Amino acid sequence: MTENNQLTGYNFRSLSQSIVLLVIICSVIPLIIVSGTIYYQFHISYKEKVLAHLRELVYNHAQNIDNFLHEKLADIRFLTDSFGWDDLQDESSLKEHLEALQKDFGRDFVDLGVINADGKQIAYAGPYDLANVNYSDAEWLHRAMQSNYYISDVFLGLRDLPHFIIAVRNSRDDGHSILRSTIDFAKFTALVDNIRLGQTGFAFILNDKGELQTTPAMKPVIDITSGKAIFD
Repeated sequence: MTENNQLTGYNFRSLSQSIVLLVIICSVIPLIIVSGTIYYQFHISYKEKVLAHLRELVYNHAQNIDNFLHEKLADIRFLTDSFGWDDLQDESSLKEHLEALQKDFGRDFVDLGVINADGKQIAYAGPYDLANVNYSDAEWLHRAMQSNYYISDVFLGLRDLPHFIIAVRNSRDDGHSILRSTIDFAKFTALVDNIRLGQTGFAFILNDKGELQTTPAMKPVIDITSGKAIFD
């Protein structure tokens, strides 16, 4: 009789423990599933909102950069449309036009130059010793000759400093003369210098080849296999 009571008590405790364990499992597992689902949905929603914010931010600043470039292009085209190429090929007149641009727009425009069909710079106004320089092998010149205007990527060029140029082709006479202006690189970089994403995020500009066009706030690491900039 005692042995049967002990067995009954053991079975009761075992059943009680099983019931308690089953209740705990039935209570906790749905809670875990619900919590995990809520967390996953929140993570997805938060990620989508962050990406949407970044897309809007990038789009707005891309518009600002495009507006800046097109404004500078419009200023150069105004010179070619208003004064004529005979006037622009005179260095004293070209210097006056550069001074007028710098007076109105600060140091956005570094210099002006007129290049003939042979690639020779026949008139120059600016701080560098670039008179009579031959650009016949320059990629930007060949690109500019093929269209009415051309805005280059950032490159070093003969002055060995990062810069980019805006070139307008003479489409009225022989169609081969080019008016070229160098745009201040610091002013261009300033377009994204003040963009901050949180505490550590920053912005920079890349061209279609993935090459840096502005100086980033964070020092890049160059991938030796691709030659492109990457960041830690």
